[in-house]
Parts: sequence; C-alpha cells; structure tokens
Amino acid sequence: MSGIALITGGSRGIGRSFVLEAARRGYTPVFSYRARSREAEETVASAATLGHRCSAVQADLADFDAVTRLAEAARKAGPISLLVNNAGLGEDIRLRDMTREVWEHYLAVNLTAPCFLVKLLVDDLRAQRGVVLNVSSDGGIVGSLHGAPYGATKAGLIGLTRTLARELAPEVRVNAIAPGPVSTEMWDGMPEDQKQTVYATTPLRRVARPEEIARAGLDLCEWPNLTGEVLVIDGGRVMS
Repeated sequence: MSGIALITGGSRGIGRSFVLEAARRGYTPVFSYRARSREAEETVASAATLGHRCSAVQADLADFDAVTRLAEAARKAGPISLLVNNAGLGEDIRLRDMTREVWEHYLAVNLTAPCFLVKLLVDDLRAQRGVVLNVSSDGGIVGSLHGAPYGATKAGLIGLTRTLARELAPEVRVNAIAPGPVSTEMWDGMPEDQKQTVYATTPLRRVARPEEIARAGLDLCEWPNLTGEVLVIDGGRVMS
C-alpha cells in the first residue's frame, strides 16, 4: 500500500513503531506529537536512516482547534489513505481522584480527536479507499485496571470503530487493535514485582514489543475483506 499515512502520537513508543513500519510499507508518514520535539526529531531521523521521509506536526489533541490544524497539515502532504489513531492518555486515575476536568480531558484525546480526525479526512479516505486503525486496549474489552477515564474511552473507541465501519463501508475500512502490556517506557518504569505479576497472569509469559504491535496493526489494514474488527494482542490475557 502507499499514500500518506497520518499517525497520531508518533514520536515514541508504539506510535514511533507505527511511523517506521508505515514507511517500510511504502507510505509517507505524517505524525503528530504533543510536546517532546526532541523525540519527534529522533523519529524523523530514524525514518531517514531507513531511507524514508516523514514529517512531524505539533498538536495537542485535547485542543479541538489543534485537531483541525493537524488534519489540514497532513493533507498538505497529499491525500490521506491511512489514519492511525494511536495517541492516547493512559495514567492510573481512581474514581475518588477523578475530576470533571480529568474526565473531559480523556474524552477529548482518546475519543473525540479520533472521531473528528476521521470526519475531517473522510473525503480523502473515501477517494483513496483508505483505512482507519484505532488503537484501543484489552482494558476496553474486559475493563481496565487504569481506571474509569481510560477504560471508558478505550471501550468507546471500540464502539466508534464498529459504528464507523458500518457507516463508511464499502469505501473505507475501519478496524481496531487492543494491545495488552507493551514494553514501552511506561513498562520499563514499572516496579519489578508488578512486571512479574503481569508475566504470571499472561499465558504466553511475555509482553509485546512496540514493533510487533505496529506490524500486526498494519497487517490488519492490508486485509481487504476485514472491517469493524478488533484484534486483541495481549499474549492470551483476555481470550475473548
């Protein structure tokens, strides 16, 4: 596949792996980052070492105007044929500590931004017979240990995926992935006893690497007869 791929939250972790994997598959990636320009520059440089070009756009997806500016900036590179809604908030928020501001912040980043990016780019996606991939979580399927804002928005992203898959067919396919634990910076910072608990409760006794998640997600995007599906990638933790 080829064309312009817009990937949100592409400066590090799973998002960076999506950028690099998309480039390897012939896309020209445009990715968003919130604040860490050094990491965005490192992603661009990593793509360059592979012989591919990509570009970074600063955008705080909690700001609705920034979502619009991101879509406009991406379209300047060309028609969008792939949208990966990867950016998201994931801190642990207990109900007793949750405020309305926190709740609405999670909604804005994890659910509103993905929905409206599809809306803003839908003409391109239809013309290109493109694909949308939403990055949810296994916690969006069985309930999250990270608290109500995360669990609710990740579950909402699955509902959004299936709803848009129906509405936008046959021109646009919309799927989601639902990763479990992934060896990102967040994982590296966890206490060792918590890591061992994760290993013990995961049938495959391992966590995924970011590049594995990116490959699986983009493989899903290439299957022409698949839409409205959610691929769980969690080492067997859910088995839904």
